[in-house]
Amino acid sequence: MKKSIVTLLLLPVFAFGTEVQLERVPENGVQPQIATTRDGTLHLVYLTGNPAGGDVRYVTKKAGATAWSTPRAINSTPATAVAMGTIRGAQIAVGKDDSLHVVWNGPGGKDQPSPLLYTRSLNRGAAFDKQRDLRASTKGLDGGASVAASAKGEVFIVWHGAPLEATPGEINRRVFVLKSTDNGGTFSKPKIANADDPGVCACCSLKTFVSPSGELLTLYRAARSMGQRDITLMTSTDGGATFQHRNVGPWAISACPMSSASVIASGAKTRAAWEAEGKVYTSLLDDRSEAVAVSEDKSRHPALAVNARGETLVTWSVGTGWQKGGQLAWMVLDAQGKPTAERGMKGGVPVWGFSTAYAEGEKFVILY
Repeated sequence: MKKSIVTLLLLPVFAFGTEVQLERVPENGVQPQIATTRDGTLHLVYLTGNPAGGDVRYVTKKAGATAWSTPRAINSTPATAVAMGTIRGAQIAVGKDDSLHVVWNGPGGKDQPSPLLYTRSLNRGAAFDKQRDLRASTKGLDGGASVAASAKGEVFIVWHGAPLEATPGEINRRVFVLKSTDNGGTFSKPKIANADDPGVCACCSLKTFVSPSGELLTLYRAARSMGQRDITLMTSTDGGATFQHRNVGPWAISACPMSSASVIASGAKTRAAWEAEGKVYTSLLDDRSEAVAVSEDKSRHPALAVNARGETLVTWSVGTGWQKGGQLAWMVLDAQGKPTAERGMKGGVPVWGFSTAYAEGEKFVILY
């Protein structure tokens, strides 16, 4: 995959060729993540409460509705979700028969490892299972975990940590994969997916996704050496039995940027967005597409949405950091994936917050 840089001036006004609406997360929550079931219902998760130990909140909005449902917590044990750091919150995926699967990092302590928490709903969100800790025989959970699901009843939970016997150090961190073949009822033992390519940046989250063609795709930030932390695409074409790796976002940096990534289906293809060199890049995940920088510096935490015209909205945060809010920025790519003049910027991203987005027909909505 090639990389090119397009320098864009982000303006505080938006050219309304494609409608974009901005909306605060319900309850002034943070770290929103959204998924859509086949009937067009939106399923939104976000965090509220103490950043060191809060709750995963859940709302829905049916197709054509104007208001979200009454919020409720879906973590069965209160105060077990971590917002601190902006990369440990809940992620959601839709699986077989519109089942919902949610994973998040729980709080740990000096003598208590952080749990990897999971819940599911088999009735489109009417009720969720009691949360489970799936960390198993691993340690060092730090950057946020991710979940992906397929229409065949497969559920994949992906995170990074270390085997129990490993010595400290990022070079000894591994990407682990749990697989369920019964729609999240039971899971396999953790499988190391990058045994031949060790090293993971400790406090960056990763993003996993089942592509329209059925591939399991995962973006994570490698740490093969102290001064090189590249975004790596990990691919499995055999349902998680074997994995291949290639760099898509090189970054020579000797500190953890606490970054995140986004992946979405774009027709029959898959598009991703990630942070490298302080900018947000986006590209289709194939061997021919160029990665394009859509932002200026101090940009992070991208999210993606695709509308009925095949246009893509990329949204991200600007200037956020540890205990520091910032600005929201966005731009629209045309149906061929080329940057357009339709872009904007607005203040108001809260501490520990970032944005997500969805499409309603040709219109985009950004939640922040």
